[in-house]
Amino acid sequence: MQLELSAVPAPVQQLNAILGPQKTYVVGGILRDSLLADPQVKIIQHVVGSDWDLATPLFPKEVLHRLRRAGITAVPIGFEHGTVAAIIDGVQYEITTFRYDLEYKDGRHPTVRFADSLEEDLKRRDFTVNALALDLETGEIIDLFDGLSDLRNKVIRTVGDARMRFQEDYLRMIRAARFAAKLEGRIAPEAFQAIQQNARLIHNVSPERIRDEFLKLLAYPKPSHGFDLMHQTGLLRYVLPELEACFDIGQNRFHADDVAWHTLHSVDALSPRYPFFRFVTLLHDLGKTPAKKYLSRKGDYVFYGHQYLSKSMARRIMRRLRFSNKEIETASNIIENHMYNLKHGLSKGATRRFIRKLGRQNVEGFLRMRMADRKGNRFNSDGYEKGIFHFLRTVRQIDRDDDALTVQKLDINGRDLIHMGLCPGPVFSEILNQLLEEVLDDSSRNNRDWLLRRAQEYAEEYKTTGRITHIERSDSEQEEMLD
Repeated sequence: MQLELSAVPAPVQQLNAILGPQKTYVVGGILRDSLLADPQVKIIQHVVGSDWDLATPLFPKEVLHRLRRAGITAVPIGFEHGTVAAIIDGVQYEITTFRYDLEYKDGRHPTVRFADSLEEDLKRRDFTVNALALDLETGEIIDLFDGLSDLRNKVIRTVGDARMRFQEDYLRMIRAARFAAKLEGRIAPEAFQAIQQNARLIHNVSPERIRDEFLKLLAYPKPSHGFDLMHQTGLLRYVLPELEACFDIGQNRFHADDVAWHTLHSVDALSPRYPFFRFVTLLHDLGKTPAKKYLSRKGDYVFYGHQYLSKSMARRIMRRLRFSNKEIETASNIIENHMYNLKHGLSKGATRRFIRKLGRQNVEGFLRMRMADRKGNRFNSDGYEKGIFHFLRTVRQIDRDDDALTVQKLDINGRDLIHMGLCPGPVFSEILNQLLEEVLDDSSRNNRDWLLRRAQEYAEEYKTTGRITHIERSDSEQEEMLD
């Protein structure tokens, strides 16, 4: 099999000339993904991806010297591993010296030695489908370990002994499931068995690396396949035990699948363009397992309050996996509110109040997850619910009208309360939040004259009684949550 050399971009050809006459090869995922697009073709004419990684027999200092002498920006980004980055027209190309991993002391940190040949370099790679190289002089695809056959057959097989490969780097066990999901294929039996035997060792891998593998998996068309393989091999109980606990937890007559498979179908239903929101979807129903109860008056199981348990579990998981505080808050808000009843004809006031609670910045993510959640139920696979489009139209109208959704958007502030003779303190928050509640009911009240009159009434009441009267909402105005 060959790659049409005209498909190789000019900067890569330029780097090949600079690093010659020693042979330079293209390695890495760009070959795998280009071959995967059409594994039966004899000559590849179109390249999939933009990450061009090169392998060379030159030592990193020599690579650095040649690049800089040629006027190319070069940065040593992993000198101990032999990697130099060349930056041409704002695009980064990684160049790595042939190497082999002499020893892994703890399944995480290899002692690297430079190799003399491409064969030695390819021998150290994890899977056969990743052990391919492109000869930049001839366009030949070099396949020393039958990776092309495994690509065609959609099999993830290790290079050499499977147990040794996984013990060298425990993360490779998750990567096996991820690449099998990418191919929508299977893990070779010997590798599958080796993962089962070594699954517990995944605890030695840093949470950040596991998180990054999850997010890469969630960018594939069908991530459920990868999570199912982790479940089958026993990996899932160590990397995401909360999801593992959801398998075989039946739901009720409104659901076709157990909690785990409903969750995975929902994840698949959300676009791969949004891996983070897919991750939020992966966590949104975890609380159903501890919340499950049989309600005799319904003659069925219910999961009341599972959204709050799911939120708490999601926060713990995301802290464990080192997500940022901002990401954790976004996920928390969406998960806590994912059961809100978007009934048809929901009033504008109720919509404003819900948006305030959810956060305007989270509405799009909430809607994506909400529709995926509905599609993930095979009894309602079209994903539609009557009120969702009415809700979306109302949100757009609120945006157009620039309705106040936060205290900061009110036409008065704390300085106005000071002019009324009040001293700064908790009462400021009480009054402003009470005013916001009234504005949420009727956006026309966000008028400075009306707000000043109403605030003066609250101020006089506070001066006289030491408190303000909070408006009690009628039952019909309360937020409604789905069962």
